[in-house]
Order: sequence, then structure tokens, then C-alpha cells
Amino acid sequence: MKLNKIALALVAVAAAPMAANAGVTISPVLLGYHMTEEFGDTSDKQREVLRTGKNLQTNTDRAGNDNGGVAKESSLYTGAALGIELTPSTQFQVEYGVSDANGEASEDSAESGANRFDIEQEMISGNFLIGTEEFTGYTDNALKPYVLIGAGQSKIEVENQVENQEEYQDSNGNTVAAGTEVSNSKDTIGNLGLGAMYRINDALSLRGEARAIHNFDNNWWEGMALAGLEVVLGGHLAPTVAVPPMEEPMVDNTPVVVVEADLDSDGDGVPDSMDACPDTPMNVVVDERGCPVNVDIEDTLKMELRVFFDNDKSAIKNQYKPEIAKVAEKMREYPNSTARVEGHASKTGPSARYNQRLSEARAVAVKSMLTNEFGIAPNRLSTVGYGYDVPIAPNDTEEGRAMNRRVYAIITGDKTMTVEQTKDMVVQ
Repeated sequence: MKLNKIALALVAVAAAPMAANAGVTISPVLLGYHMTEEFGDTSDKQREVLRTGKNLQTNTDRAGNDNGGVAKESSLYTGAALGIELTPSTQFQVEYGVSDANGEASEDSAESGANRFDIEQEMISGNFLIGTEEFTGYTDNALKPYVLIGAGQSKIEVENQVENQEEYQDSNGNTVAAGTEVSNSKDTIGNLGLGAMYRINDALSLRGEARAIHNFDNNWWEGMALAGLEVVLGGHLAPTVAVPPMEEPMVDNTPVVVVEADLDSDGDGVPDSMDACPDTPMNVVVDERGCPVNVDIEDTLKMELRVFFDNDKSAIKNQYKPEIAKVAEKMREYPNSTARVEGHASKTGPSARYNQRLSEARAVAVKSMLTNEFGIAPNRLSTVGYGYDVPIAPNDTEEGRAMNRRVYAIITGDKTMTVEQTKDMVVQ
């Protein structure tokens, strides 16, 4: 299990510089059930291969010890994987995993005194996860089935675990200490499986899979059922949307016959021979002489002004002068417009009367700036002070009191403008 933890750390470190790229996948923990003893033929071949550490294909002695024959029992599998999406539904993953199990000893081993073996199997492989949407077309369904195909390497190490004694005699009479590696096998494997991803969101998916593992060197089969969580860094690759080719516009090549007497150069409906206003814009309404029709429209002004003050001050801060200038500009544009300037205070002064005078002074300060600096007639401006009677925020916090130290002005007015009537204009 120590190597498995190291692999998890390596996956995290390797993924860090790739986090900015879309389609990088990490399966930090894969848990599964690794099946070996369910295949009787596999157990028999393991006993032969792991008896002396010999490979059936090459018949090469790897360990030099006769352990009487041992087969790996089915066990828990833990692993991790790092991958990258090649298309929106297909990815390539590098997977590392470990399964630790007891060894099923043969009768020869039991008679020799080796009544337990500890077998660790490490597997590292590269796998393609090919989504079925590669063949059926991409959909928005959260369930994404896939086919897995890949290859890699399996390493099996066998250590004796002798109960109630520190050593035993193997069938050849050799003394074997407890915890000694008695056999190993390093083989090429192939993976074939079916699975599905369930996308919780664009970054997280649940994964479930059934896999068959073939040991090519020793010609045996293993099985695995696993589940895990997959994390996608930067989001999934977006599917490519086919854009239909642009069609050539139809061109009408029918010749146009123009009668000189009926020419209407500006297209306003009045022949040139009667048009007193040539070159009239296309969208303008014209009279019988071809000249624009003017209409009067009412334009209404309504705007607001907010100015905030420091505590116990009525001086206008420079940051609000541009806003007051905009109000003056609009009031000059609308000559009949008026403004109602309301002054307010926070509830911090020595008395209600003091705050009343302070609120009035703030309203007068804004009016004076409009009159003295921007030339707005005083009779178009009215002021009123409310003291602290009309707060807009609680007075028991500094933020609330700062909001209440204010001037609020409403500017209203209207004007009549004469404009050329257009065809899309609604005239009352």
C-alpha cells in the first residue's frame, strides 16, 4: 500500500502544471474487487509459475526457491489514474494500482510448514476510454458509456508469512525466513472492459467499470470490478459543431426597364418631376410635394442626484462636482425643468434641532453650487431639510450613518421638439 500512496502523490504533482489545460482528468482513488480465484485455470497456472518463480513462456528461474505452489486469492484493488481527453468522449489514461492478498498454498507448501503467503500485485497500464458517443453522436445525457482497451505490466511478489515460527524448510530442504520473498513474476497484460461515467457537473463524474485482464506471458485471465471519482481540470473538451456551408445568394438578373417620365430618384413616392425636396432620406414621411413632414414631440426629463457628506459637514466634496455639473447641463437643455433638493443628517449631533439645521445647510450648499457655479436660476431650485427623520440605513452603524449624511435631488421637466416624421414613428 505504500507504493499506492506514492502513486497518488505522483498523480497530483503531475497534474499541477496541466491544470490550466482543458480535458485533463484525474481519478485520485479507484476502488475495486480484483478476482483471480474465480478462474480455476488461473489459480492452477499461478501455482505453477509462482512455485519457483518461473515464467511458463520462458521457463526462466526468477527466485530459485520452491514454495510448493501458491495462487493469489481475490482481494481489494486500490489505484489512481491520470489522463487527457483526446475528444469530448474519448481519453487516454495512465493507471497505477495495487492489490494485496493472502496466497492459497498447495498441499506441498502446507506440509513444509509454510501455511501462509502474502502476495502483492502491482499493475501499471495505459488505457484508452472510448465513449460510445464517438459512434452514436454527442448528447447532453449525463450517463456516458465507454469501452476500455489498454495494455501494461503486472508484477507479482510472494513473501512467506509463517505463523508461530520465524522460518521453515521448503520442499528442497532449504531454510526460508519469515517475510522472505520466495517468488515473483513480471508479465505483460492487456485490459478490456466496459464502463460508464455519470457526470455530476462539468468537473466531477462518478465512474463504474467491469474489466477483464489477460496475462500474455502466462496465458491466464483475471477480472476486476471497480468504481471511483473522476475530476476534470479546466472543464471537458467541447464537442465540435458542424457548420453548414453558406449558400450563395440568389441574384435576380432580370433587366429593369425605366420609363424616364416616372423616375423617383430618392424613392419617396413622388416622381422627380413633382419632387420639391430631392434626395429625401428613405425612412422620412413626405408630403405631396416630396418634402419632409415635421411633427412636434414631447421629451420628458427625470433624473436623480445623490451627494454624501462627511460627519458634521456641509461642504461638497470634489468627487460629487461632476455629477452636479451633469444636472446643470440637463437643466439648461430643459429650460422649464425644476429641482427639489432634500437635505438629510445622521443621528449623531447634539440635538434634533442641530441636525435639522445641518440638513438644511447641505441642501442649500448643493443649490448654491448649481446657481453660483453653473448659472441655474434660483427660482428653479427648492430646498428642504429633514434632519435625521428620513434615514435610508440604520443609524447604529458607521456605514449606515455615512449613507444618511446626504442630499437627494429629483430633477423633472419637459420640452417640445420639432423633428422630421419617420415611417416607424407613432404620432399621437
